[in-house]
Amino acid sequence: MINDIRVGSLIAYCSVKRGNKKTLMFIVFVLSLIFMNLVFLPSMIGGMTVLFTGMMQDYPYGDIVIEPSGDNTYINNADNVLQKVRAVEGVRAATKRLDVGASIEHKQKVVGVTVTGLLPTEEREVSRYPYIISEGDFLGDLSRDEIIIGAMIAGTGFGSEIYDNLGEVRPGSLVDVTYSNGVKRTYKVKGIMEGTFELVDLNALVNYKEIEEVYGLEESKATSVVVRVDKQGSEEQIQDKIREAGVNEQVFTWADKSETLIKQAMQSMGAIDVMSKFVSLVVGAALVLIIIYINVLNRKKEIGILKAVGITPRSIVLSYAFLSMFYVSLGIFTGLILYLTLMFYFQANPVTFYETMEIRPQIDPVLLIESIVTMLTLSVIAGILPAWSVSRESILKAIWGR
Repeated sequence: MINDIRVGSLIAYCSVKRGNKKTLMFIVFVLSLIFMNLVFLPSMIGGMTVLFTGMMQDYPYGDIVIEPSGDNTYINNADNVLQKVRAVEGVRAATKRLDVGASIEHKQKVVGVTVTGLLPTEEREVSRYPYIISEGDFLGDLSRDEIIIGAMIAGTGFGSEIYDNLGEVRPGSLVDVTYSNGVKRTYKVKGIMEGTFELVDLNALVNYKEIEEVYGLEESKATSVVVRVDKQGSEEQIQDKIREAGVNEQVFTWADKSETLIKQAMQSMGAIDVMSKFVSLVVGAALVLIIIYINVLNRKKEIGILKAVGITPRSIVLSYAFLSMFYVSLGIFTGLILYLTLMFYFQANPVTFYETMEIRPQIDPVLLIESIVTMLTLSVIAGILPAWSVSRESILKAIWGR
């Protein structure tokens, strides 16, 4: 077997040395593009996943969100829940919120929204709401009769033409808010927030005390308690610790809550990715098969002579396996250089959507290893098949080229 490997590698080396260098460069270039297609699209999908999940963490859910249990509308005594949560090791910050339904009216234009009552100072450690004010200012702890409106419903943000909006509301404008319990309040717009994300830009923010007063709530109620952790990836461990601390409400990680929202989109992207990979692997294997098949046909007489002088069929098959591996390895190496060059470029110059949404592709080492192994395996098999077929022919038939 060792002699067969030595002879096979020598035959492959001589074949490459005598081969056309321009043809070799073309084969390597095409294989590098095939490898690029295997790894680039999944990297972009990974970047999109990181972007969307990051938005879920930065705005509605944090790292962990606590919600009312059973059929309860509110978390009763939310301050007590906050005290327990903040005492848990690994929790960086936590705050309570009140989400209610309402409609906002401005100059006879009416838009339905979710109004979130929050504690402005605490939000600076929990969410990005204070940092996405495109016009005006964020709420203060003493803010009353003031509101922050999402850019899409204000009519100033990218994508506002798709949804009903209030017609270019600006800081200082007065809007009428009618809450779900029928209470109507007039607010001064203090700021416009723009997160280029529908769950943000189609909603509004007021001080927590406003919602308490409008709904007559007492004893520190909340519709959610949002928690941020010290270390990303420890959400499930902190989730268990919060339950062990005596919190009886429903405790979810951001992944639990966001799964239903982004799962369908990611599944669609995943299906496209699988189809793209399948086509790339088929094309790559077919390319190697055709190259080796043509090579075998052109060297059929030479193969017969090799067999006549004592070269074993196994050595001949191995020579084409090495030849296939050489082509594919060069293609993968070139493809890796192209891939990493593109990755570094897009890290510095991310793909931008909706003017401010930046997608940076994610490099997944496991994906790279899987793609390399899969492409090598399929291509080597495709290269062996025609050589194995010819090596089984009789010496005379191979020499005569029949």
